[in-house]
Amino acid sequence: MKKLLLASLVFSLVGMSVAAQEDKPIVSRSATQKYAAIPGVPDCVTLAVLRGDPGKGPSVVEMKLTAGCLVPWHWHSGAEGVVPLSGLLEVTMKDEKPTLFVNGDYGYLPGKHIHQAKCSGSKPCSAVFVLDTAFDIHYVDKSGSEIPAEKALAEAEKLMTKQGAKPAPKP
Repeated sequence: MKKLLLASLVFSLVGMSVAAQEDKPIVSRSATQKYAAIPGVPDCVTLAVLRGDPGKGPSVVEMKLTAGCLVPWHWHSGAEGVVPLSGLLEVTMKDEKPTLFVNGDYGYLPGKHIHQAKCSGSKPCSAVFVLDTAFDIHYVDKSGSEIPAEKALAEAEKLMTKQGAKPAPKP
């Protein structure tokens, strides 16, 4: 619960510059977007809020992942749509083969479906995510049982270090 509250604060701070609470046209310029780390998510991921407040409800965000970044097996309460902007985003749903998404593709990940994401290749990845509920993340082990974020992130960090992935630069 503490992490969810902290994430809500981070999302609020990042997204306050966007006219997200009113139903009016929005233009979010990439040059002025503010990216921040997300509590409970690997350090190699940063996020900018494009519309809404991911700590409270539906939103649109852009996430950047460094090359080799791995977000380990997890699920979200709500569904998410993803449109990659750059890099090779590899998403693997539990019991399925990995799917490689490239610039302009679209993916839909239903809520409560276990998956993992990786920025494959040697270039960083960025993608727009459309979240239909407040952002949450529940990490799981090989059997699908929920595990603490610290454990999941430590295991992912070991894998990424072994593969040479680097954390995101500090915003």
